Amino acid sequence: MPEAVEKSREATRRPVVLDARMIGHSGIGTHIRGLLEGWREVAPDFCPTLLGDRAVLDQWLPDAARFPTITFRVPPYGWREQIGFPARETRGALLHCPHYNIALRHGGPLVVTIHDLIHLDKRWGVRSKVGQFYARLMLLLAARRARHIFAVSQATADELVARLTIPAEKITVVHNAPSSVFLNSHFPSGAIEQFRRETGLSADYLLTVGLYKPHKNLDLLFEVFKSLREEGKTELGLVVAGTQEKERPALERRLSELGLADQVRVLDRLPTDRMALLYGGATALVHPARLEGFGLPIVEAQAVGTPVVASRASTVPEVAGEGALFFDPQDRSELGRQILRVTEDRELRERLVAEGRRNVKRFSWSESARKVLAVYERVAQAAGP
Repeated sequence: MPEAVEKSREATRRPVVLDARMIGHSGIGTHIRGLLEGWREVAPDFCPTLLGDRAVLDQWLPDAARFPTITFRVPPYGWREQIGFPARETRGALLHCPHYNIALRHGGPLVVTIHDLIHLDKRWGVRSKVGQFYARLMLLLAARRARHIFAVSQATADELVARLTIPAEKITVVHNAPSSVFLNSHFPSGAIEQFRRETGLSADYLLTVGLYKPHKNLDLLFEVFKSLREEGKTELGLVVAGTQEKERPALERRLSELGLADQVRVLDRLPTDRMALLYGGATALVHPARLEGFGLPIVEAQAVGTPVVASRASTVPEVAGEGALFFDPQDRSELGRQILRVTEDRELRERLVAEGRRNVKRFSWSESARKVLAVYERVAQAAGP
């Protein structure tokens, strides 16, 4: 067995390899980084071997050098990653794939995290027929081949049971969680004001964080925001963060069509500590998604004490708990009313902040990392020597 894999045996009966190629992505990358953060606390000697590009790992992990690494630079999704998978180097190890694009050539036990089943929904999944075929096939293969499956919410776990007929006992819910940077966000005096000056943000703004994809429902928010401004009901700005570079042309085109190019600020991706300041300076986070696997911006906002307005859809109520004002993601009028309520009612904002801080205590990367490690051990034991 390669030395890099053998070194990752700490804390389990079998070496563990974690596919970390997507460590820089938004949702899945946050999940990978969160587990590593949790293991630093609950199992500091556990160092899984990471699949990926050393330069990228160095960029995203402050302690990347301590992790054994197997170089694997093939981009995720598609047949190239199956052909290029380093099967010889990982043979016999327990492989954790953090998304449904599992390694079909892996010769050892496999566990997989499935974040959502969006690709099984024709309204929101990938558009190309080839992409749809690949996504559906890989989801089905992941469900069948994995020794165990992690779901990031109970709603996703229930959907896996109902739609893919996976036994419930084969699934463990491992929630996402806010990073410790958000949980420990006691901002120094003047830090938020300085951040606003540096980024050119107004003193009062609504914030939305997420990809510009149909299921994220940002167009609804843009249309409601436009109406509120035109009717003189709000002077707040709107800040959009978390979109991918490839989405920017379509996003900016839509804002221009709505006449909002000068009223909506689209930010480039920010490091975690700057994101905490962005949340902290917002009047409220608006999360209008029609479909979610988890909804990480909700708990990140709650962790820093920002009120949340969120859709009454998918996993969102499960994650937001009592710490949000909800609306129907197809109802423009209700979203407008809830935005005005949260911006005009100070007592309501204070209640949402308090409920949000209570709610976010349910989510912990340490607890999630502990659950994952326990499953690793069970799977390794069941797989034998």
